[in-house]
Amino acid sequence: MEKQKRKKHGAHNESKSLWNYTLSPGWSQEEVKILKLALQKFGIGKWRSIIQSECLPDKSIGQIYIQTQRMLGQQSLGDFMGLQIDLEKVWIDNNQKKGVMRKNGCVINTGDNPNKEERKQRIEDNRQKYSITQEEINKIKLPRFKNDCVAKYFTIQEIENDQFTTIEKLQHFVNLEVEIDKKLKKILFMKSNTNGNGILNGNGNHITNNHLDEQK
Repeated sequence: MEKQKRKKHGAHNESKSLWNYTLSPGWSQEEVKILKLALQKFGIGKWRSIIQSECLPDKSIGQIYIQTQRMLGQQSLGDFMGLQIDLEKVWIDNNQKKGVMRKNGCVINTGDNPNKEERKQRIEDNRQKYSITQEEINKIKLPRFKNDCVAKYFTIQEIENDQFTTIEKLQHFVNLEVEIDKKLKKILFMKSNTNGNGILNGNGNHITNNHLDEQK
């Protein structure tokens, strides 16, 4: 029965007609295939692990989040956080839902936000229904690239987008606060190593003002 459903709808990350609809701007089909593997290897919501794996060198957490929404076919990801799942199966089930509101092809949650216990139960239900096996997870191999310029957090503009629930927004603001605090400490550290005779470079070597003048 499941095979018949897949054959009828097609794999959403392989069908050209669906790719044109579900791909976020700036994403290629190959990148989405890599993201699918990364989500299955690390789990939904493990954005930092995906970034740190260096498998998607040009993508920010915000871009990964939005593309994950499209791959699952729903805006709220809270019911899948931490799960390693069959994304295509979730997408097929969401695609079959009737009488729901959608935005960019994703089902919008119009009901009340679940409490902690309700969320926990939903996650467990989805674990039972959609999880892939540990054997499948162990077989996943991700490519590795290097790009230190990719943002590892959401910007304020991205957080304020209506794609997030209130709880998700609060969590992302906390993450952003942590990143800002790290950068401020780095700036203060650099400032503390500055004196009237010059500054320390990235290697900890002292650079005099005369040396700086010579470089101008």
